[in-house]
Amino acid sequence: MLRKSALALCSALLLSAVTLVNASAQTTALPALHTDGNHIKNSAGTNVTLKGVSVIAPEQNAVCTDCNNKPINDLIDMTVSNGWNSKILRLLVTEAIGKDLNAYDATYIKPYVDHAVAKGLYVIIDLHLVRNYGDAAGAVPRSDVKGFWDFIAPRYANNPNVLFEVFNEPIAPDNWATWKSYVQPVVDSIRSVASNVILMGSPSWSTRLNGALTAPITGGNIAYVYHLYPNQGPATATNLDPKFGNAAATLPVVLTEFGWDPSSSANNVTAGTTSGWGLPLRQYLDARPQIGWLGWIFDNFWAPVMFDKNWNLLSGEYQGAFVRDWLAGAPAVSPCSDHLARGATVTASSTYDASSGAAKAVDGSCIDSGRWMSAEGDPAPVLTLNLGSYKEVNQVDVYSGRLSECCHRHRPDRVRGRGPHRGRLGPAGQCHRQHPISGLRTRSVRNRRPTPPDNHRSVQHHP
Repeated sequence: MLRKSALALCSALLLSAVTLVNASAQTTALPALHTDGNHIKNSAGTNVTLKGVSVIAPEQNAVCTDCNNKPINDLIDMTVSNGWNSKILRLLVTEAIGKDLNAYDATYIKPYVDHAVAKGLYVIIDLHLVRNYGDAAGAVPRSDVKGFWDFIAPRYANNPNVLFEVFNEPIAPDNWATWKSYVQPVVDSIRSVASNVILMGSPSWSTRLNGALTAPITGGNIAYVYHLYPNQGPATATNLDPKFGNAAATLPVVLTEFGWDPSSSANNVTAGTTSGWGLPLRQYLDARPQIGWLGWIFDNFWAPVMFDKNWNLLSGEYQGAFVRDWLAGAPAVSPCSDHLARGATVTASSTYDASSGAAKAVDGSCIDSGRWMSAEGDPAPVLTLNLGSYKEVNQVDVYSGRLSECCHRHRPDRVRGRGPHRGRLGPAGQCHRQHPISGLRTRSVRNRRPTPPDNHRSVQHHP
């Protein structure tokens, strides 16, 4: 949402400490999976909801020159420790086409599959192509895809932990019948040597799985993939049911990609927030446990990230801590619901209208419609909070009213966190900014990567 008028927006959200839950990695082999109706089941016939994350492609791991890069095996270890409780890992294969597949597998696939299996994870080998398919110029010919799987499928056919994602995101032609005629021979070839569950994408960046309702891919043990990002609209049943939710009543469905990015640098595909998009998505998927999901992406470079470049977990409106807590089975709550300022006594210098009063700043909502807004003519918008007693505050973040200007962080005395010291604790607990801004919002988040706006305003918080 872009706001260009001289409004001040504020939700005063003071974040308290978060308790991490340790999760130990499994060490035993896993039962083979198969599809049955609209479910994925294990060999005992128990329904399995696949939940996990994607990690960066091993051959891309050193691309970021200013990141604290970690070995892929270390990342795999992280997905099952320190509060993470992944059950499945998506391993990306980005540069195999045209390569010596024996050498490629030995370097970029097998070591990480073996390590993940040792950690008790299911593993998706994902041929991570984002390309047109077919014989047109620049498209991926079927022979390339088939050649890859003709090599890989027999090598992992006897590994019950391994699933095959045949083609990450075919783009065009945007036609299910054309796609089926292209990919069916690939599936037939896989099925001649392996019964592993196949995860099947679809045209238009794997958003056309509804075609399988009337013309499914044959071969058995096939689940259908959907990739979901905020540019596709709100995470509501009204929006998501026709995309994949209704199909999931008939077909096995796995979201092998979803994610969101609240930063000012987010592109128009991934721009979104935990409270506005991630939380309702979780509520939607939790109510439909037959749908599996893998968060994109467990990384500090590929976006939308879950960590900053030094592997500090991003929280608040970023997806990292929310996905971790979701995997751990923690309650589905807004990242703003437990802030210290919730329910505090609050007064404002002015109010824009009846729906944007000062109480909106302390109601626990992070969404834009839940913000205090000052009157347009207020030359110095100020929000004052009375917390009732002295409290230790982790962090206060102040934002411009325009998303494109987010964000600038300040840390008054006794505030813990990261970011530039551009604010100061003034008399009576006032936290001042040095220059006027077009709008103001405050949130309390942790480990947010700051992008300073071009000007600043003030917010007060009284003990």
